[in-house]
Amino acid sequence: MSVVPDTLPLGDRFGRHITYLRVSLTEHCNLRCQYCSPAEGTPRFTRADHLRPAELDTLLSLFHTLGIRHMRFTGGEPLLYPWLLDRVAHVRALGVAKVSLSTNGYLLDRLARPLADAGLHRLNVSLDSLDPARFADITRGGDLERVKRGLFAARAVIPAIKLNVVLLRDKNLAEVPALVEFARAEGFDIQFIETMPLGVAGSDSRNTAYASVEEARALLAGHTELQAIAGSGDEGPARRFTIPGSGMRIGFISPISENFCAGCNRLRLTATGRLVYCLGQSDSVDLLPLLREGRGLEDLARFIRQKVWLEKPERHTFNDDPERAAPVYMMRLGG
Repeated sequence: MSVVPDTLPLGDRFGRHITYLRVSLTEHCNLRCQYCSPAEGTPRFTRADHLRPAELDTLLSLFHTLGIRHMRFTGGEPLLYPWLLDRVAHVRALGVAKVSLSTNGYLLDRLARPLADAGLHRLNVSLDSLDPARFADITRGGDLERVKRGLFAARAVIPAIKLNVVLLRDKNLAEVPALVEFARAEGFDIQFIETMPLGVAGSDSRNTAYASVEEARALLAGHTELQAIAGSGDEGPARRFTIPGSGMRIGFISPISENFCAGCNRLRLTATGRLVYCLGQSDSVDLLPLLREGRGLEDLARFIRQKVWLEKPERHTFNDDPERAAPVYMMRLGG
């Protein structure tokens, strides 16, 4: 017997409707950012443990029928995934309203045009510093100019581009005004994100480098006027502002200092087919074995609906139980 009627939208016991799916295509990455990855990298899956492209398409189609209106491809680094363009085109063909991607930008200079042709709507690019040496330090060897080349190539063909900045107290907090000015001058939106205790790397960053979005806002307010604006829930949890007359949007994501769990509308699907209910907890369900044993789509949809209803937690436990999130690697979930 169904716990939740099939006629109800995909949602949980706390009255939240789920309309946003973040899809991690690979755990591989060509950078080792300090807040995301241990210096030696993370354990890697064998290919047999990954969703095959056709299996992923089946799940993406299924989640679309369940009411997902925004799908974001993440990683690891999604531009390393060999079948990315076909997945973007598949989601567009389904009629998903928003199709976006988060990337470190390293391969954008040659993939921006193919991504646009496949139907990508929106792009988030990590840019944690404008100083080449500091950028290389944070990313453990990344080339700032290469990322900027990718950004400028993408700007010509993809209509909505946002810069992602993870706040790190002694590394880039003082750069907040300069990063906003760069985004304004180059025609990008920007958002600042508090570091989270995910995996060894994330826990170390939280303990040694955490800075709140309120500190970033205060730094920025000392340089320019900020005006609050409304945003769509399908875009994510950022509190959004603009500089009057600029047309840009500045977001602040505060999982630690200003909890936003009450408005959570997100699920995460890993490259191994694991459905993760909450970034800040390890609770999840493996969908890949069900696919490979031939579970029917209607039955699988009913199973997903009930698991989300019963098991998606009310909130994360970063503050009161940080060890519960520690085993989760950021680069396997895509943030």
